[in-house]
Amino acid sequence: MEIFNTIKLETTSNTYNIIIGEDLLANIMQFNIIQTLNPTKILIITDDTVQKLFADKVKANLLDFYNNVYVYSVKSGELSKSLYDYEQIIGYMLNNNFDRKSLIITLGGGVVGDLGGFVAATYMRGIPFIQMPTTILAHDSSVGGKVAINHKLGKNTIGAFYQPQAVIYDVSTIKTLPDIEIKSGIAEVVKHGHIYASELISWLVQNCHMIQELDNKTIAEMLYISCKVKSEIVAIDEREKGIRAFLNFGHTIAHGIESSIGYGNITHGLAVAIGMVSAAILGYQKGITPQAVMEHIISINKLLNLPVHIPECLEYQKIIDYIMHDKKNIGGSLTFVLLKDIGSPVIVNNISKSEVLFALETQRAIS
Repeated sequence: MEIFNTIKLETTSNTYNIIIGEDLLANIMQFNIIQTLNPTKILIITDDTVQKLFADKVKANLLDFYNNVYVYSVKSGELSKSLYDYEQIIGYMLNNNFDRKSLIITLGGGVVGDLGGFVAATYMRGIPFIQMPTTILAHDSSVGGKVAINHKLGKNTIGAFYQPQAVIYDVSTIKTLPDIEIKSGIAEVVKHGHIYASELISWLVQNCHMIQELDNKTIAEMLYISCKVKSEIVAIDEREKGIRAFLNFGHTIAHGIESSIGYGNITHGLAVAIGMVSAAILGYQKGITPQAVMEHIISINKLLNLPVHIPECLEYQKIIDYIMHDKKNIGGSLTFVLLKDIGSPVIVNNISKSEVLFALETQRAIS
């Protein structure tokens, strides 16, 4: 086991560590957080893909110290962030007599983290949980305490702010990811660079080869830089009353794409990559985003092999219909995060449907 970096995140509701290293899964009990919590029962929530790869390793280490360790697996993919799966897990916990001193460990990607975190936030009015992300994309969702499930009319519309007790990030798990999941995670890293830390974009370009090689130390450094951005923002604005909303750059159209195409038919990160281009074009057309910034965002996507076009199968009006349910909207008008410059985001309200439609049509013509 080797720990590369630790970030201490302090919020108004909780203070916890984000620990990044390799071979951490089989050594979870070396971190004193579980002994401090001293849970009566432990539930590992995972998915069927991750269960086969890592669940036994984590469970075995826990069983050396605790007898009551359970594993609950959902089907891999966005469809599991549902009211149905949420209710099934709650029923499983009640049937197995989990109490208010029980602990949940979410082992997997963003879907598992969001779903398991929402279970923890609401079971018996809240029990502790630990995030153990296994994807690059989950570096964003596992940090900051936003947990949620989807409704058929909109993504993440049922949720809470509920901080974990720790985030334990074993970069060794990244080597099991398919290429599309690597790209999906990098898209969220790019987002952090565009809104907060332009040097992160330069670092990605310089280190893209080592990232593609899945070098553990390079991946750990990327996750550390990106998680540091997220942590600094969340520490200032835990409940998204101000600057935390900037983290939604690219997400309005992304959620519309995911809802329109069907949950699970495009990865969240790739949808965000497309949504950042949409926001850049919209900002340019509204006179907020300089042309050079718009072109920079498009070129970075191309350089990192991220998509720039909305899937051809989607009707733009359907995307707009879905984003009308976006939780950032106020008073029925559309709200977007746009860029005045790289590292200089702004929230813009009262955007019309016709402006969004024009931006989407313009995006189609990108060569």
